[in-house]
Amino acid sequence: MSDNSRITLRHILESPYPGDSKHSAFSPMNLQELAASTDEENFLTMRESYTACMNVTILKEIGVAPLTKLIDNIAHSFPVTDNTEDLLLPEDYTKLSDTILLLEKLGVTSFESLYTGADDKNPDVVIIQAMPAGYNLPSPEYYEDDDTVKQYEAMLAQVFSSLLPTTTSKQSSTKLAQSVVKLEKQIAALTPPPEDGQDVTKYYNIVPVSEVGKIGPVLGLDKVVRGLAPASYAPDTMLLAFPEFLGNVSQILSKTPKSTISSFLIWNLINSYASYVEAPEVEPISRFNNIMSGRDPETKSERWKTCLNYVDGTLGWILSRFYVEAAFSEAAKKYGDQIILDIKQQFITRLGDLDWMDESVKKLATNKVHNINQKIGYPTKSPNIMNPEALRDYYKSLVITNSFFNNSLSSNKFAANQTWSALGKPVDRGEWGMQADIVNAYYNPAGNEIVFPAGIMQFPVFSVDLPGYVSYGAFASVAGHELSHAFDNSGRHYDENGNYTDWWTDRTVEEFDKRANCFVDQYNNFTIEGNNGQPLHVNGRLTLGENIADAGGVSAAFAAWKKRQVATPDQSLPGLDHFTHDQLFFVFYGNWWHDREFKTI
Repeated sequence: MSDNSRITLRHILESPYPGDSKHSAFSPMNLQELAASTDEENFLTMRESYTACMNVTILKEIGVAPLTKLIDNIAHSFPVTDNTEDLLLPEDYTKLSDTILLLEKLGVTSFESLYTGADDKNPDVVIIQAMPAGYNLPSPEYYEDDDTVKQYEAMLAQVFSSLLPTTTSKQSSTKLAQSVVKLEKQIAALTPPPEDGQDVTKYYNIVPVSEVGKIGPVLGLDKVVRGLAPASYAPDTMLLAFPEFLGNVSQILSKTPKSTISSFLIWNLINSYASYVEAPEVEPISRFNNIMSGRDPETKSERWKTCLNYVDGTLGWILSRFYVEAAFSEAAKKYGDQIILDIKQQFITRLGDLDWMDESVKKLATNKVHNINQKIGYPTKSPNIMNPEALRDYYKSLVITNSFFNNSLSSNKFAANQTWSALGKPVDRGEWGMQADIVNAYYNPAGNEIVFPAGIMQFPVFSVDLPGYVSYGAFASVAGHELSHAFDNSGRHYDENGNYTDWWTDRTVEEFDKRANCFVDQYNNFTIEGNNGQPLHVNGRLTLGENIADAGGVSAAFAAWKKRQVATPDQSLPGLDHFTHDQLFFVFYGNWWHDREFKTI
């Protein structure tokens, strides 16, 4: 489905603007002169971004120069002395926090992931949030694998030898690489397990901004967040997940050579911006990433795919507008709404049948289902992608030229500004967290909303013209999956208005935990063979929410389909007559979920 979506998107990006005769009935305009003109301007802006990315010849001629300029800025912001063993001193703290702020404005994370979002306990209010960061391998466990660490160090040494400024690299690239990996390994060891990072009862910790500097004095995050916030907004509190992590990282840095810290910060910048240049200096990064992904080191993605993903991540709402016109319909939106309403009704019915849930909780849970906001297809607010002027205004501060690197720089600054300019304003309930062409869906607990982009409402998961067991077996199971998240081990902590609050009775929680632990035990026992021949176990606690949602989703979808079938019986499909309709429901469910690896068996 993603491949089919990409083909459609590529056709859009490599074709002329669809003129009057080429617009579909689903076009956002009736071709008024002003709207058509603005719509075409948006299209051409998107095309220019794509074309700049596609011009590999020019990119190779420019080489690494624009990245080197950014690296020099960071090296100048946090300078080091000739003595490579000089430790970080209190008089260096301000320069370090200034450099972290500079990186954040470029969209580069260092020791904490900083962003803004709805306050879990007051979901109409936007607050500053911070989660642990500071390592660049996929997860902390990788730092315990000697082969991976050696390959990582070797790659870093190659990159450092080419890109570190001479003022930073007074010691050998190999030693610097080893010191940076050692620092990341120390940070990885302090990082809370991923299941805790998903548990609101463990990460929700509101602290005064003035106290953040005391918890981690070396990093000065209080100064960083004040520097990121709008001038008109004075942050007083923030959500600081796992304060002990910040304090421990601060202690580690106080005992770390400045040259190591500088190299770490520059490495984070290089890692974030390497994909925007075409140069031999950054090729070790792509080779290493290929190895980590199980691919041949020299594998290269087709350039059009790289550039399509880039446009989708930067001007995604303009691209979504043309994708929706090409691949969606009012009938599809109406059918999607019907399926989700059917799923909601099944949840309400099933809640009433639960003997382990107290009546007071059932009533509130039913209200929560009724209150779930369903977003289908594409956004009509923030921005309304079917309004050309709204799209133009949304991207008005984003400067697009024929320079791919400058476009990337502008896009990262634009995204950072979008994030931080939300402070001081109410949560925008019209925003979407995925573009319309994405083959995915999500549940947002603080917004109590389920979101289904047009990209997932495509064949073979969804079809208006095929029997119901096709769309209910696949898409309705997705809908049920997302709705189940409202009552999984994480979503259950949020009430009908998206507030993180204690609304379940003690008995209901106890009974829920008994049943949830069955899922944990079941999935803990699932294994695959690792590269060393030893079994790797699924982390049942980490995957609990997804496992609950999978089971709840298909169960609700099947019941919803059976009820719908009574009123509108399905026809059989030619060539599949030997399957019952019940079997076909699960055939299409299985077809949606089976992994491509199984195709080789």
